[in-house]
Amino acid sequence: MTDFFISDLHLYDKRPDLIRAFVVLTDEIKKYPDSTLYILGDFYEAWIGDDYQPPWNKDIETALTSLRASGHSIKFIHGNRDFLIKHTWCERTGAELLEEISSLNHRGNIICLAHGDEFCTDDIDYQQFRAQNRTEAWQSTVLTMPIEQRLALAQQLRNDSKSMSADKESSIMDVNENTIASTMHQQGASVLIHGHTHRPKLHDQTFGKRLVLGDWDTFVWVAKLEDNSLSQARASVESFCEKGFESLDIQHALQL
Repeated sequence: MTDFFISDLHLYDKRPDLIRAFVVLTDEIKKYPDSTLYILGDFYEAWIGDDYQPPWNKDIETALTSLRASGHSIKFIHGNRDFLIKHTWCERTGAELLEEISSLNHRGNIICLAHGDEFCTDDIDYQQFRAQNRTEAWQSTVLTMPIEQRLALAQQLRNDSKSMSADKESSIMDVNENTIASTMHQQGASVLIHGHTHRPKLHDQTFGKRLVLGDWDTFVWVAKLEDNSLSQARASVESFCEKGFESLDIQHALQL
């Protein structure tokens, strides 16, 4: 069995190249029997509710349903851009919605999985907003708005986020190592895989290994867990669309 991990694709209508690359990814995964695709958040640039069905999303959902129909599993963790994905989307696509901090047991190794924004505890303003928008009351209020109003709200939140980020030190928006160490201890994990920060790297820390997934923009990033090896590779979007996995160049690797 092989597990694949991706995050921070930020798919939307302005990036048809990334949508195409994702379709190629699902076709490549089909070559690995009984494999699982883990999507660790920010799959979409912004998701405003499962009733939102724009034309550009058709190829994405078709690729997911085709992957599931071919016998592969799809597991999804919310990010800070797509926390309004609910069970209707999962039913359409065949994806399984996981807890925001989850884990898997790979040959006795506990691997913790998360989007990563919950670890940015030094960013007090963001954590306060995160706590608000994860409540059922806030989400219910937003989901009752007309779609056009929700689209405008999503754009406003993105603009506000960019403005606030510009005024903050880079370190504040990165993960807090004490928070990560505590989480890994609670999970009994020796490895953590997360995204969110757009700072792909393999960290070797006292509390375990931490693989930060890359965001899709100039490059496609894919992590793979197979046998006793966990690796992350990248390729330019153009090369990946043309050659698939053959174009990938390993950037990080560790033996479990």
